[in-house]
Amino acid sequence: MKDIPVFDIHADLLMDLFRRRENGEPCSLAANHLPRLSAGGIRGAVIVDCRMAGESAGHEHLEAFIRTARAEILDTENKGIAKCILSGKDIQKALDEGRIALVSAYEGLKATGGNLSWIKRLYSEAFLRVAVLTHNDDNEYGGGALGSGQGLSQLGMDALELMNKLGILVDMAHASPKTRQDILMGSEKPVMLSHTSSAAIYNTGRNLSNIELRQIADHGGLVGAMTSPAAIAAPGDRQNQSLARYMEHLVNMINVAGTEHVGLGLHFCEYLYSREEYPPIQKLEDASKTGAILDALSKAGFSKNDIYKIAWGNFVRVFSESCP
Repeated sequence: MKDIPVFDIHADLLMDLFRRRENGEPCSLAANHLPRLSAGGIRGAVIVDCRMAGESAGHEHLEAFIRTARAEILDTENKGIAKCILSGKDIQKALDEGRIALVSAYEGLKATGGNLSWIKRLYSEAFLRVAVLTHNDDNEYGGGALGSGQGLSQLGMDALELMNKLGILVDMAHASPKTRQDILMGSEKPVMLSHTSSAAIYNTGRNLSNIELRQIADHGGLVGAMTSPAAIAAPGDRQNQSLARYMEHLVNMINVAGTEHVGLGLHFCEYLYSREEYPPIQKLEDASKTGAILDALSKAGFSKNDIYKIAWGNFVRVFSESCP
């Protein structure tokens, strides 16, 4: 399956660089991350910065995001390694040129303080093309996954309308169920939920039920299957924190949502935590092992065309419709 490119629709790479720089560590996309992506056959990635629930989140973090995103993405462009993706048509150009397609993203817009002008600025200055309105906590835009259970506020509706208008793909990761429903009903363009797992296999409270998977598909959207050990098996269940259990989640998502509506939101994050804090799942320890997923899909009987859609084509379609 080495001839099929992979688009990782959720990679916390900018988050990692921001934190390393806060600690005074030398780091860059080119040195710290892109070699592993290339080794795993990843030819495109949504690269994310984030202020998580419980962390301080202010305008200074958005200024830092602008600096980091611009510096890193433009550096890799200048070196001929990667290409900054501003619209759907740029993705094929990157693939044709042998460059990694990089999509700039921000998870949890609490740092904007509810000021929509920040979304416009991030779009123009930080190349923002994917955004998550909430993290696990509530904010001015709506309810987070572990918050009060509320849906989108009026400001959240306004933000959704603005992102549709600008051409920013809306990611429903870390949103409350009610917020997800409001986004699905309110968005004029397809949306995605970039990193999740199947509640039918293991229910964390954040993994999606079969009903929710089908609803997203019915609205033309995309769901991404993630490698997070906490999402695929119980804490400490090392036997099931494995490629085999990941495939159970992924195959169920495909069977329910369909081959047109599932992607790979891999969420590798071994670079953010120690192995004791967050032991990576077996045979999928980091991005360089991504090819094992495609091989497993082939062994499970999926056609080459279906594997291509899951690994690459579905994201390109949804992104191109949202960011023409």
